[in-house]
Amino acid sequence: MTARFELNMDKPTFFRWVQQQPGRYDWVDGKAVMQQGSSKQHNRVAAKFQFQLTSQLNPDDWLVFGTDFAVDLGEQVRYPDVMVLRLTDDGNPMATDAPVALVEVLSPSSVTTDMNIKPPRYMALPTLEAYIVASQDEPRCWVWQRDATKPDRQFPAEPTDVAGADARIELTALGVSIALADIYRGMFKS
Repeated sequence: MTARFELNMDKPTFFRWVQQQPGRYDWVDGKAVMQQGSSKQHNRVAAKFQFQLTSQLNPDDWLVFGTDFAVDLGEQVRYPDVMVLRLTDDGNPMATDAPVALVEVLSPSSVTTDMNIKPPRYMALPTLEAYIVASQDEPRCWVWQRDATKPDRQFPAEPTDVAGADARIELTALGVSIALADIYRGMFKS
């Protein structure tokens, strides 16, 4: 088992420090926490989500980022695999507290964090409309999406399980439809 690298620092120090570091770090509980590297499959799924979102959203209204731009959650700073935000977001040049959609790709080391720890924190952001967790091992995603038909527009307690090459993720707030076939094409033998 590899020891996890953690370094105590406050958030402003973290933002200055992380710009000088190779690798990927989150800021959690007052510590810079090194994130493990990701596999080719992980990067492929993230890149395909980024491409699908970028190609379907109007660039005059939306920005789509990969892992180099952070979400500022107040007590934490996280670097999701893919993030969508409005072009008008003019917050911190290193992070935003106003993402509209977030995608995380599961890794063996991130299952608990991505499926249990991040959802309530991400979904507490008033601007967030959708949080997607994608498998890198099969065409399957778990989608939390605000329910526009309910007065409180709350997220569901449990995600919608979207599985199979013929399945689609409909992001209603963004007007985007993503076919899992487009995300996972060529990744698995039939």
